[in-house]
Amino acid sequence: MHHIWRLKHFLAIAELGSVQAAARHLNISQPALSKSLRELEQHLGSALFERSSRGVTLTQAGQAFLSRGREIELHWDGALLDLTATRDGARGTLRIGVGPTYEAAFMAQVLARLSQEFPNLQISVRTGVGAIMLPALNTGEIGVYLGGLRSGTETLAIAVHEIPLYDQSNRIVAAADDPLAARAEVGAGALSARAWVQLSYDSLALERIEALFQTAGVPLPRTVVSTHSLGLALDLVRNEGFLTSLPEPLLHPRLGLGLAPLAVPGYDWRIATGISYRTSLAGTAPLKRMIAIVRDEVHAFGLAPA
Repeated sequence: MHHIWRLKHFLAIAELGSVQAAARHLNISQPALSKSLRELEQHLGSALFERSSRGVTLTQAGQAFLSRGREIELHWDGALLDLTATRDGARGTLRIGVGPTYEAAFMAQVLARLSQEFPNLQISVRTGVGAIMLPALNTGEIGVYLGGLRSGTETLAIAVHEIPLYDQSNRIVAAADDPLAARAEVGAGALSARAWVQLSYDSLALERIEALFQTAGVPLPRTVVSTHSLGLALDLVRNEGFLTSLPEPLLHPRLGLGLAPLAVPGYDWRIATGISYRTSLAGTAPLKRMIAIVRDEVHAFGLAPA
């Protein structure tokens, strides 16, 4: 039992890059964490980190142990979730990665329901696009990812399974009271003359918007704000007359965003989305319930199954 906690200590240090930060995260003293690391290194017969005044970096042995350690932790957490589910509502940690659209549209309801059904479950949530989250899923940093499924250029580890949920379309949008929203059709020229805010993490939308203007032979908009903040982008569209491109679920009345999709010829594309998870978690009660809850939330938005 001591070794699994030493393993978790090692993984926290590796992720945070310092013993001090890991001790704060784990809520234990720094000397106790340093002792745990020394005992693990002694047991393995190899140094796992190189120490410096700036923190710690993994040695070659540490890098090799990291991928194995993450897999061991996932299997341990999966076994713990499964064994305790019927006794006391599942104990352990479920590490989830969430894409921006799933975060904004679904996750508050999903996490509230999941926590209510499994009050002893610890849920760790990271947010980010698939280009960041899918590699984290491959390496075992997270056990589940909800968002865009892999594209043709991305690969998944053999220990990862996918569940397609719906194909997500993307729309160019304005404020609901914007004059463009009343038009039966909005050409690229009218779009080019307006100020835009673009979500910097949505590389596919950025490529499609640029292609739209290039195909129409009109210049790109002169005023473009690029931001990672969905909240800022929405404020600029609702209150300052900007245009943007958004996944269609974010236009649902349930979110009350006061936005309207524009009828733009030539701007029609979608991506497959769903749940990707490590097979070591397959069959665990929290994962099965989370999948069912996410399906419920997707259905509530009227999104067609993929």
